[in-house]
Amino acid sequence: MGTNTTKSSVEAIYPLSYMQQGMLMHHLSNDVDQGFLNTECCLKGDLKLDVFKQACTIVLKRHEVLRATIHWKNLEKPVQVIHKEKEIDIRYLDWEKLSEEEQKSKWKTLKYSSSLEKAPLEKGALLNISIIKLSSKLHKLLWPMHHILLDGWSASLLIKDILNCYNTIHNGEAITVQPLPNYKAYLNYIKSLPEENAKTFWGNYLKDFKNASLFSNIKINKKEDVQETFSTNSFSLTEEATAKLKTYCKQHKITTNIFIQSVWSLVLALYFNKTDVTHGNTVSGRSGDFASLDKMTGMFMNVQPVRGKIDSELDFPSWFASIQKLHFEARNYEHTSLDKLYSYCDWPEHATMFDSLIVFENYPTINEKKAGLEAINIKSGLTSTYSVTLAILPNNCMEFVLTTSTTYINTDTAQWIVNTLEKAISLIILGEVTTYKALKSHLEPFKQFSSTTETASSATNQGHNVPKNKTELQLLQIWEHVLGINNISTTSNFFELGGKSLIAVKLFSIINKTFKTKLSATALLEYPSIELLSNHILSGTKSESFQFIVPIRSSGDKKPIFCLHGGGGYVIFFNPLVQALENDIPVYALQPAGINSSNEMHNSLEEMAIDYAKEIKAVQPSGPYNLLSYCFSTGLGIEIANIFKAEGEETNLVVIDSIIKQEDFTSPDRIKMRISGFLGRIRKNPVNAIKLMVLNQYYKFIHPIVSNLFASKSDKHLEKLKLNLRKIYIKYGWDKNHPDNVLLILSDKADKNLNHTYINSWKSITDGKVNVKHTNGKHHQLFTVPYIYSIAKTIEAEIYKH
Repeated sequence: MGTNTTKSSVEAIYPLSYMQQGMLMHHLSNDVDQGFLNTECCLKGDLKLDVFKQACTIVLKRHEVLRATIHWKNLEKPVQVIHKEKEIDIRYLDWEKLSEEEQKSKWKTLKYSSSLEKAPLEKGALLNISIIKLSSKLHKLLWPMHHILLDGWSASLLIKDILNCYNTIHNGEAITVQPLPNYKAYLNYIKSLPEENAKTFWGNYLKDFKNASLFSNIKINKKEDVQETFSTNSFSLTEEATAKLKTYCKQHKITTNIFIQSVWSLVLALYFNKTDVTHGNTVSGRSGDFASLDKMTGMFMNVQPVRGKIDSELDFPSWFASIQKLHFEARNYEHTSLDKLYSYCDWPEHATMFDSLIVFENYPTINEKKAGLEAINIKSGLTSTYSVTLAILPNNCMEFVLTTSTTYINTDTAQWIVNTLEKAISLIILGEVTTYKALKSHLEPFKQFSSTTETASSATNQGHNVPKNKTELQLLQIWEHVLGINNISTTSNFFELGGKSLIAVKLFSIINKTFKTKLSATALLEYPSIELLSNHILSGTKSESFQFIVPIRSSGDKKPIFCLHGGGGYVIFFNPLVQALENDIPVYALQPAGINSSNEMHNSLEEMAIDYAKEIKAVQPSGPYNLLSYCFSTGLGIEIANIFKAEGEETNLVVIDSIIKQEDFTSPDRIKMRISGFLGRIRKNPVNAIKLMVLNQYYKFIHPIVSNLFASKSDKHLEKLKLNLRKIYIKYGWDKNHPDNVLLILSDKADKNLNHTYINSWKSITDGKVNVKHTNGKHHQLFTVPYIYSIAKTIEAEIYKH
């Protein structure tokens, strides 16, 4: 497991919590480590270095987290190893003779250089302290830490313990250090808590909350920004305003924390123009009845959702009180990790419930009365990977620090948030407004920027690669489910798709269950795409390749629908169907051999159907099967259905505005239908009717000749493919009936009698029932918005609602 981790040197091994695993992934996958923080303070009074070192040694033995290292390489799950012995390295620098300006400059450089270094998690990330002498009675302490091991509460406790030990030794008194419970006892305590209570609370708290409003739904289009960066805006209340805020809270019997949480919900409501919003809140994780939990150090901090459900007419004091009541009840479940919490309220695994966070820095105070050394101006820094983080420093002049991701929040937006928050606080504590309705009338509404934004989850089709085998397809299904993105290319990088550290942890819990593997989420660092990860999983084995399946949306719990290509061969026009269908319905398309010039073309529909049926069964081993046919794929759908019928499986054939024997132009009914349709179009719009007729004839007879003479090699190949599809369609014998039911969805026709011809053609060859439904739009519009929504609703109602 790394340096100095032999069995004899190890005291304990603990698993990483859900949040710690996420921090590890972020630490390993980003150039800028948001988990790193510099804890600093001024040491006022007599400092004797040898006594300070002695105090650190005592505290090192008392707090096991100081002896912790993190290990992940070649492990199924990363772990925290507690060593029996470790040493803290204390560096002493004398800057007393430097000017005040030189001291400030060197201090700034020291902090910056410290933050550039990757925290040595495998060796010990809490074992380096710098002490700088500024004068005989004033020193500064810099202690680089990592959030994966310590939270802000713990950092304050450690400094308090060191000072207590130092002053006791300094004053010649005997040290009596009370032992602390180990982390294993705490983990056993958490396991003993009844899960049902937390499940009931969070299920009720988030009941009916469905649509999260997220800053990260809109991405500022700055392609030159490779690495996500953060900017800061801040403001402070005056001492008088801070006093009024505290008086307001005391008068209405609420905490300052609850007041700020509630006002933040109001700002979010204004921003998103909603009255039901959520944000994250950092909690200490120390509200349980476990003995000495408030004195233990480690990563106990947790993040939980705060729901702001706003009644525009309800007075603020009553609303604040209701939020506080729920907040106090939630303290009983501060240990509940987000993945557990999401499962309790049936929140989708891939979805984010909030992406703004409040950090109220209310850590234990250090009031050392003994002679010797005193710590003042303690700062533990702020770290967050959320799109928006609001930190509150509850000093005499309360300070608010807003940190925003430049990927999602521009300068004007960040300033609007700060100004709105500051003004809202002022209006409420001065009593100028008492309801949300009144507050809105006093504040500037948020104006969303539009010209420079793009949807964060939109995926480009450039260089899109589809799964080559079943393993890649299964990985694609998992990635789509967890990331909430459709049509992911197998060569896309997980992190470039918006994958975050906690999402990676969730991703691999599903991957390991699916493939019975023991991979850590850190495998993404080496294998960040579906293709690379599949090759790693399949190393040393073979997997049969797909040639025809194209996943449009592979995730979903219901039976997939397989869309059969038309006469053009390409299947991209099916994409709008995915957006219109419910999210739990997977959608696949089948494209013909030869589409990418890599395979020989099929010689018959029968041959094509055998190959397609084989790959459909690889995706969905058992029926019933849902096939969608359009235009030239009607015969193909019938042939595949017969293959499945011979194996004892049923097929639902969905036919979109298509007739059998598309190329049989000689029957009296077909001639009558075509003439009637043409005359109807002539009556409605003679110019468009003639134009459409000329274009149809051109593309049917002249365009192939022109392409053969002047087109590019790829265009010539595509034209050859189309001609082959038409040839094998005409060649099809039509000597088989469709063995099961048909859902026939028909568009409006110029001649109302034409649809009867469509219906009769299907009834003549269908052994089951022909279920006829009508939809809006013309034939060529049916797979475009808004017409596709009507088709999707019909499919859901007739195929999936039984």
